[in-house]
Amino acid sequence: MNKTYYIFGLNIESAIPLPAAPVSQSMDGPAPDVIIEFGDTPEKLAKPKIKGVRYQSAPGEFLLRVDGVASYYIQEGRRITIQPEPGVQEESILIFLMGSAIGALLHQRKILVLHAGAIAVKNQSVIFAGHSGIGKSTLAAGFHQRGYPFLADDVCAIAVTDGKPTVIPGFPRLKLWADVLKKLDTDKNQLQSIRWTQGMEKYFLPVAPGHDQPVPLTSVFILRSSNNKKIIEIETLQKSEKINPLITNTYRMRFLEGLGGKIDHFQQCAAVAAKTSVYRVVRPSTGFLLEELMNKLEEKFQ
Repeated sequence: MNKTYYIFGLNIESAIPLPAAPVSQSMDGPAPDVIIEFGDTPEKLAKPKIKGVRYQSAPGEFLLRVDGVASYYIQEGRRITIQPEPGVQEESILIFLMGSAIGALLHQRKILVLHAGAIAVKNQSVIFAGHSGIGKSTLAAGFHQRGYPFLADDVCAIAVTDGKPTVIPGFPRLKLWADVLKKLDTDKNQLQSIRWTQGMEKYFLPVAPGHDQPVPLTSVFILRSSNNKKIIEIETLQKSEKINPLITNTYRMRFLEGLGGKIDHFQQCAAVAAKTSVYRVVRPSTGFLLEELMNKLEEKFQ
């Protein structure tokens, strides 16, 4: 039986259980914003503008094919059809549904999506952006452990209303490596795991959602690494320097080249740059120095 969830500011009716608390839905209530269903997906798009190894993208439609897992067909920001491979585990389907598929759907809905984690600070929000493995989820988990409400992990949705950016709460779950869980003194044996790459597993850490409504965005921290083993540097970016890091850290930027909406995307990035403080954060590439990094970032929270 389908259940309805409120995630990313959307009422989502889903045939596959999502990692969030379902909401009650009356028979005479509003129609869902998004439907996630099982069904047949096309082999290919009729007129794709962009093709990748796993995906095809065109205005209004997006096709993702993951060998051994499933195919995902996303239409008009309103429907995701999933065709699973025989015998695939539900968690494997969710990995790509919660990542690339939902990212494409948010792009279709003209919502800015950054490759970032987010937390709330005194009813405002800050985000940690950067490439895979840089420590976004680690910081979000660490700050959540310090008592900061969790907002998003990896797929960070930002609405821009009347020029003001807000973070829309996403899935209440973190994906973490075993060594990160050890730093956080969290027992991995109590958590759901999934093979991420050959011989390596990530673990899903459920978190209590701190907000169900968009939270005003005040600060963006762009994470980078350095071979210096001891120094953590935080630099405030100035007006002309703030937009490009946001564009660079857009979630699956290549999707937009086929979906369209790049003008809207640039305007959204410009609005975020205009209304927030943007920092470049350089941390050691080895010896993460988690506690020291969080202490320094806390000094910049507004």
